[in-house]
Amino acid sequence: MRFALPSLLWLLLLVPLLAGFLGWAWHTKQRLIAQFVQSRLLAQLTVGVSKTRQKVRLVLLVVAVTLVTLALARPQWGFSWEEVSQNGLDIVVAIDTSRSMLAADIPPNRLERAKLAALDLMKLAKNDRLGLVAFAGSAFLQCPLTLDEEAFRQSVAALDVNIIPQGGTAIAETIKAALAAFKDGDNHKILVLFTDGEDHEAGVLEAAQAASAKGLRVFTIGLGSAAGELIRVPDTKGKLDFIKDESGNVVKSRLNETLLQQIAGSAGGFYLPLRGANTMDLLYERGLAPLPKSKFNAKLMQRYHERFYWPLGIAVVLLVGEMFLPERHKNLRRDGARTSPSAANDVAVNLSESVNTDASAAK
Repeated sequence: MRFALPSLLWLLLLVPLLAGFLGWAWHTKQRLIAQFVQSRLLAQLTVGVSKTRQKVRLVLLVVAVTLVTLALARPQWGFSWEEVSQNGLDIVVAIDTSRSMLAADIPPNRLERAKLAALDLMKLAKNDRLGLVAFAGSAFLQCPLTLDEEAFRQSVAALDVNIIPQGGTAIAETIKAALAAFKDGDNHKILVLFTDGEDHEAGVLEAAQAASAKGLRVFTIGLGSAAGELIRVPDTKGKLDFIKDESGNVVKSRLNETLLQQIAGSAGGFYLPLRGANTMDLLYERGLAPLPKSKFNAKLMQRYHERFYWPLGIAVVLLVGEMFLPERHKNLRRDGARTSPSAANDVAVNLSESVNTDASAAK
């Protein structure tokens, strides 16, 4: 069992307050009546009134309010599977996980910003299938094409610089791995490449051109700055230290915008530097949204069965019962009806005697 609107369940905290208020009001009413009405007269006025029934009516009202609150939260129980078809794109996101992505010229660092940008792209591509490729000195498919946002989010969150032990930045191999993620015959293949462009292997432009010939469009997103930044990594003791080359010189990582522009130009896409909060909006609006979308069976979706009508129906029954539940016992009403003629006879006798007395006095 689940609730479609669990945030409304906090209203249940008000039910004990309602019950307390109704109980206090009832006791106050009884106390005030006892103060202003004589006990002998009160007993006559309340002949047949059942305090138990009054309390039952209050309980019915409180329970009905509780059930109405549960109905507002929309309880759902059981589900069925439905296959949903929709139009969308197939997008593979490739994120550089080499150690150069630890440079902090884009706070907190390049890798974390790339991961956040990938999640921003996921929010924009709600009807598109997304896949994830992680790459450094080699590349592998971290998440196949899917509409499951949670699976994609978890795959992105798992990325770090230790996920691929081989150092370097193999962009050419990344393009080939992304192309392999698409099935034969799929149209509108898209690769969004997040990297600083520090490629350590040849043949990247040739790989981009070959992938473009097979229908792959490559959009490159640059991370870092042209001025560059020193790279600091934690040592064995957990302290941050600068990365040094074989000669003992500290390594400064720079954004290679020229290479990223050439890659995108060779594969029918364009280049964008990751700056500001609207980079992914610009990428999707200008580059991805205008592309024709393919129709595919999206996935099997769970359709939960609504059960709100059960507590709502019971609440209505209880409210109707509370309205028609009498506070007086019916048998006592009948007894009162039987005694009323006797009282009338007593009044008649007294009146007759008074008339006879007046007549005798007149004589």
